[in-house]
Amino acid sequence: MADGSYRWQGHAPAPDAARVESIQAGYDEAEAHAFAEPARAAAAERIEAALAAARSGDLGEAADQLTRARSVLEGLDPDALEPRRGLAGLFDSRSKRLRAFRETFRRASAALSEAASDLTGRVEDAARRSGALDTVWADVRDAMVELDAHLIAAVRRLSGHAPADDAPPHPLEARKASLDACRAAALGALPLIRGAQNADARAAEALKACGDGVADWRQGWSEALGLAGKRPKKVRPDRDRLRALRDDLLGRIDRALAELTASRGRRAQIETRLSDLRSPL
Repeated sequence: MADGSYRWQGHAPAPDAARVESIQAGYDEAEAHAFAEPARAAAAERIEAALAAARSGDLGEAADQLTRARSVLEGLDPDALEPRRGLAGLFDSRSKRLRAFRETFRRASAALSEAASDLTGRVEDAARRSGALDTVWADVRDAMVELDAHLIAAVRRLSGHAPADDAPPHPLEARKASLDACRAAALGALPLIRGAQNADARAAEALKACGDGVADWRQGWSEALGLAGKRPKKVRPDRDRLRALRDDLLGRIDRALAELTASRGRRAQIETRLSDLRSPL
């Protein structure tokens, strides 16, 4: 950097030349030890904001809803539609079992519809958090641009300063090292912010699949149990279809639970790394 050049890299555009000139024009040798403090403080504050945003709104709470929904589904066994055989079946019948099963389904449908509504709200919250993280990402990037402008000005100032061999380092040298560290922390925060968004996005997608699955299950079971549209006088439910619809929804729930666990782990790692970046600042 002896020629007064400065290399910036990663995610941030080159600083505006006029901004660099303005910083150079306002440079005060007596304040070299605190050079670019507002820019440094702003970058540190925005990294702090990134950490706060990454910590907010954990989708893990949705796991409780999914676990309850899974328990409800497991209690719906299509084999319960089949009357008992032998003496035990003397006071049993398909119609009696169908009536009881329909009532069990109605209660389960209400519970799962409530769970699906809750999951929809959580997916919407995740979308809003992603938007907020977009803003934080842009703020950190802009802070990097401002730091780069000051660093270019500092390099140019130092390139015109040639101290004697036995002279102590110029105060701006130490200050530049501090700004370089802050800039590196901001650069490191950018992919972590995107990582927090991705962790939420994958979990939210799995939750949405569960909500859609509840709608498919409810419609399919209503049709299979003669509860949709014009109701036939006689219904012989297709137990294989009922089981397939239930198992599909159970599979979606299991995938969502696994994704929530993975998301929680990824977010914990991201929070730790953002915290590590922030600490020296």
